[in-house]
Amino acid sequence: MDLFDTGRYLAGLFFTLGLIFGLWYLLRRYAPGMVRGAPISNEKTLFVKEILQLDPRRRVVVVNSGEREHILLLGLTGDMLIESRNAAPSVQGTPDVPKIEATS
Repeated sequence: MDLFDTGRYLAGLFFTLGLIFGLWYLLRRYAPGMVRGAPISNEKTLFVKEILQLDPRRRVVVVNSGEREHILLLGLTGDMLIESRNAAPSVQGTPDVPKIEATS
């Protein structure tokens, strides 16, 4: 009797796993926007530029989104957009630093 019960449990497990994988296959096939298999592009356009912790419950976050920069206040009760502005142009490389010559 124990072997019969173990077989039933295994059959139920395989049936459940089959249903899960079957649903996953159908979602990938007929609704590809819901299940993402690979990233759409390698270039990330949204990133956090700076975080300032105001107190244990609130923080100010500067988010860069391509050509725009957004300043957000994040807290427990809700999030608020403080300002949205054009982002400063990014500087490539290091800035030119004037050389200081030692005099003796």
